[in-house]
Amino acid sequence: MERRSLLRLVEENFQNFFPSGRELPELEFFPLGEDSWSYRCGPLWISIRRDLDGHFPGAYEVPLLLRESGKEFVLAPLAGHDGRVVHRIADFPVVTFPYIERATASSAPPTPGQLDLLIRQLHEVHTFEPPASRPVELPTEDFRFPFDNDLDKALQAALNGAAAQCGPYGGLLADLVARRWGHLTALREEAARVADRCTARWRGERPALTHGDPSLTNVLFGQGVDIIDWGGAMWAPPERDWAALTRVFGTAPQGRPAFLRFYELRWTLAEVAEYATRFTGPHTGDADDDAMWGRLARYLPQA
Repeated sequence: MERRSLLRLVEENFQNFFPSGRELPELEFFPLGEDSWSYRCGPLWISIRRDLDGHFPGAYEVPLLLRESGKEFVLAPLAGHDGRVVHRIADFPVVTFPYIERATASSAPPTPGQLDLLIRQLHEVHTFEPPASRPVELPTEDFRFPFDNDLDKALQAALNGAAAQCGPYGGLLADLVARRWGHLTALREEAARVADRCTARWRGERPALTHGDPSLTNVLFGQGVDIIDWGGAMWAPPERDWAALTRVFGTAPQGRPAFLRFYELRWTLAEVAEYATRFTGPHTGDADDDAMWGRLARYLPQA
């Protein structure tokens, strides 16, 4: 990403955040996030989104509406001078936020009181309705598995021996998939059954506005509790957020078992698809590969 283009964006849309007549500060790159490149420019945080297939501009407009409705626990992006929240540079979506120091620091585990507050805040989000004068386009849950084709390709590459030529983990993946094929097949068959049940039960139900990933990287715990990174916002059953809380923090409100199980299975299979795809492509066995193999082993244990 050309830095001059980013500075031009700041000059044209966010100049009011800087003293008049002074030059803009240098951009400071932060290697944070798997789906974006991040830069700090003084009081601003600039996120260049790389998740183009799953990018929905409305997901960045929703937190602004939430904030304007009085939900101050939402860290919302800033609207530029032109009124837009999402800009584009070289075909990449660019979103600008106020810079918050503690967003870059390691998060401590939340207290029970902080988790209770987070749950109350998510309840508020679930009942939010955008004003009729400012509709936003967000995806709606369809209980499909968008990664299915990627998972099929990766598993086939592992089984036919092609993965072994891709890097040090390719052969290990082939062995793991062969030994755990029955387990994988059972997971996928159960996921399909649960998805069908959820589709039937959710028909006609009012969808909730959900965050999708209220985790330690997306929730700032301190004197208050602030929710950031709304790029995965979606209209869905509230269990989408409750399943994430259970997975990350081990606690959440009671939800309908079928919906909770669906989101648990979809997360597990999506993780397997991501890591299997990585190891059936060229890789070197670097520190990132080591970490991802460890994560895959959690979702697909060898025994």
